[in-house]
Amino acid sequence: MNILIALIPAIGWGIQPMIISKMGGRETNQILGTGLGALLVGLVTLLLTNMVTGAAFWMSLLSGAFWVIGQTGQYISFNRIGVSKTMPLSTGFQLLVLP
Repeated sequence: MNILIALIPAIGWGIQPMIISKMGGRETNQILGTGLGALLVGLVTLLLTNMVTGAAFWMSLLSGAFWVIGQTGQYISFNRIGVSKTMPLSTGFQLLVLP
């Protein structure tokens, strides 16, 4: 069961580019929708666990800011070269950087 729960984010991140490309809109609209969705998940998690310290909040804010920059670049590439060309490049570069 734990393996199935662990696969939920992978499935969600795998399906997200296809949904975003079908929904259309500008990159700013796409990142706003993704950011609001992440905010909603974060708020629900906060309400359920109530385990956030000040340091964890500021680190999350900083990492979220960098995530938005990277995700915006990926959304721009979805619109310019397509999802089918962007995703293999994105995944391949992540595998190259991992130790």
